[in-house]
Amino acid sequence: MENDVIKLRKLEPRDFNDVLEYMSDPITMTYFVEGIYNEERVNKFLNPDKEQEHFGIILKKENKVIGHIDLHDWFMKDTYEIGWMLNSNYFNQGYGFMAAKLVLDYAFNKLKAHRVIATCQPENIASKRICEKLGMRLEGLFKKCIYNQRDDNWWDELFFAILKDEYYEN
Repeated sequence: MENDVIKLRKLEPRDFNDVLEYMSDPITMTYFVEGIYNEERVNKFLNPDKEQEHFGIILKKENKVIGHIDLHDWFMKDTYEIGWMLNSNYFNQGYGFMAAKLVLDYAFNKLKAHRVIATCQPENIASKRICEKLGMRLEGLFKKCIYNQRDDNWWDELFFAILKDEYYEN
């Protein structure tokens, strides 16, 4: 999957340094309960025990992994969840939206998805904006549904979704 600016491909062990750069960055990891990753955790992330698809977001002009985007089955038939993480040095430049658009195209055209969902914290304005720009509709606010042991606090989460028919109408 690619456009003129980015390409997506499965992350590999050779991507270690780029992935460590953003997953060890406190700004990048602000909205992730897992907290900052060290070298051991990045190695495990790049070599998971179970089959997981982490698509690296590669900025073509730099040939650099600037983040990743995931697409995985959700618990309903033909329903998938999409999620992304971007190196903070590349925030607010449109790369997250570009990657999410490529993955939505893949989900609806290749996987024949019926529905794709995404979640984010209400404070995560950039991810919320990506969801809205993709044409996803806000379906709800889950109050204090995610426990963050880093700050011993419960986080709210916004729930967005888009149906195949809605996607094609956009």
